[in-house]
Formats: sequence, C-alpha cells, structure tokens
Amino acid sequence: MKKLIALFALCLAFSSQATVIKIELDKAQYQKDELVQAQIRVQGYTDGLAGFKLDLSYWAAALGFESVTFGPHFTAFTPSSSDVVKTGSLLTLSDMNYVDFDYELAAVQSADFVAATVIFKALGGGMHKLTLSNIELTDALGLEVKDFSAENALVNVAGPAVPAPATALLLLPALLLLRRRS
Repeated sequence: MKKLIALFALCLAFSSQATVIKIELDKAQYQKDELVQAQIRVQGYTDGLAGFKLDLSYWAAALGFESVTFGPHFTAFTPSSSDVVKTGSLLTLSDMNYVDFDYELAAVQSADFVAATVIFKALGGGMHKLTLSNIELTDALGLEVKDFSAENALVNVAGPAVPAPATALLLLPALLLLRRRS
C-alpha cells in the first residue's frame, strides 16, 4: 500500500508543471551603448492566461529605458489593453484581455510565450539586475493565478563600471588636515 501511495505521489509530481514568469536576455554580454532586449516570458501555464501586471525594476544610471512591445498572446479575437507606467527606475507593465474565453486564449498561447519585450540601452559597465515584483497573473475567468515563481536576470555590460566617487577625493579633506598639521 505504501508503494502505491508513493507511486501516486510521484506521478502527481511529474504531471503538474509549475508556472514560471521570467526575464530572458537575448545575449550573455553587452557593450556600452548597445541595446539590451529583455523578454518577459510565461512558461508552464496552458489554461489560457487573460493578462498580467508586474513591476520591473532596474538601475536607471546603468540601463536607459527605450521601449516596450507586448506580445500578441493576449489577443485571440478581441484586442487586449496594455499599459506602461515609468516611475524613476521602475516600470509597471500590464496587458489584459477582458472579453475572450479561456479556450480561445489557450489556443494562441503555448506553454512558453513572450508576454512583453523591454528594450534598454546599456549606459555603463558592470552587472545590473532586472527584478520582477508585484506580479499578478489573471486567468480568463478573472481569477488571480497564485501558483507561480519568478526568475530575475543580470545584465552583464563590458567596460568600465558606472563611475563612483574616487577614493582619493573622499580622503582629500583628511589629507589636507594632516598636511596642515605638519
């Protein structure tokens, strides 16, 4: 009996696929002034997602926001309504279809699709984090999808890092005081 229960639990674990919303970059490394393409992908949800809303944070001194393109996967027959709000170094993205049925949306969505593509310009060298937060996924019935995980991304830009104050400049007042005393 224990073996039967263990086998059933094992089958259940392999049959359920977790939903993941992630940021996927088009390249492993970028040069200064090069465009960074960050795709926001939804993986593992096959019941027809009606929309999403999320915050994408980035370091504005190192990555300059250029544009957002929403994928066609929330438009079966009726156009979806999409929106982008930029507040400092935070982008709030949303795309929602209020009319189409779940089976219609599932037909235009695969188990792995691009919800939006965000373009940045690499302004300075170093590793820069793109972080997803406040994520809301909505099914075609208007209910919130709660069982998902999020994966952030690191943008690697070759070249000198975004300049920080030089150490010598920070120590200059102390050095001048020492010189004056001697």
